[in-house]
Amino acid sequence: AFIHNQTTGRSALACVEMEDIYVQEAKFSQGDDGILSQWLCLSSWMKRILMTNVVDDNTALLLYRHLCRAGEDPGVDDGGLVMIKLSKLWLLSVIGIVFVHSLARWMGWEIDENYTLHDFIQYDFTTVLLDLLCFFFVGRLCNSSCRGIDCLFPWGILITLGSIYPSIANDFEFLRHSVTMYEIMCTWPFILFIYALGLVIMAIVFGVSLIRSHHRRKVLPSRIVEALALSCLFILPGATSNTFHLHHWFGMWFLGMQSNAPEWWARAFQAFALGSYINGIAVYGRDSVLGCQEAFYRSTNQECDFMQCYSTLNPENETEYKEFVAPDWRLCNAADLRTSINDTNQYES
Repeated sequence: AFIHNQTTGRSALACVEMEDIYVQEAKFSQGDDGILSQWLCLSSWMKRILMTNVVDDNTALLLYRHLCRAGEDPGVDDGGLVMIKLSKLWLLSVIGIVFVHSLARWMGWEIDENYTLHDFIQYDFTTVLLDLLCFFFVGRLCNSSCRGIDCLFPWGILITLGSIYPSIANDFEFLRHSVTMYEIMCTWPFILFIYALGLVIMAIVFGVSLIRSHHRRKVLPSRIVEALALSCLFILPGATSNTFHLHHWFGMWFLGMQSNAPEWWARAFQAFALGSYINGIAVYGRDSVLGCQEAFYRSTNQECDFMQCYSTLNPENETEYKEFVAPDWRLCNAADLRTSINDTNQYES
């Protein structure tokens, strides 16, 4: 048993060391000597501009440890570097949301006119920070192979593209549809199915590359289990509802987390996904994937006064609410809920 435990321990350690070696190899890293740099043939000064952090992590770490009085021992891992990277993600994402919100109003892009920055702070700020916390750890932004997001490439450039592309895409009439069962089955035009097919093909190519990367680093089984677990936690509970609406903030947030390989192209997509998440929050707010169904549940559960028009009294003289009626994508009928509300109003009259 002793020999078996020693052998198992050495095997596990060898796997960890193999992944570290893989990450540190120039051809798979985001470093100056990686594939990207060789392919672009950039001069040294251009590479420094594109790949240097605005705020150096080591400098920020020294300041952090000085303020926290963490001591001078460099061997002590106080989590300071992880905290600095997370703080950068939080700060730059919130700044991005404020900027994109203002830009969308100034440019006249499609936006929820009733959604303000005050609403963002009051209703969405905390949950956005939790979203980003999950994105940070699942997306492996805390790893040493990942540069902080305050460098131009891939983070700065791709986050910028991701934050404006969804708003620009709204200028195309055929893209003005939601990813819901009702919309897909009843209102999607043919050209949108072609567009979606192209995205699916690109996703397959990207997914195969991601799987190959995980396989090389001997982490494919753990990544599969992780992706399945996250799907069960974040998607499956709501996907069974007819009102499930795959908002682009949610879809890109979830996909961006899965793109957690150390290669530059994986980080590039992760940056684009983060930008799209920022756009979704800034333009429409962090709307629930269950839409009106969740709003109905919370309003009736709290017995809000404005829901009295949808309530009745049972024989025991207790307030009851009629059940929520979701649009039926099988019959392409979205009028059931409105009809039910009108019937209730007529009853109350």
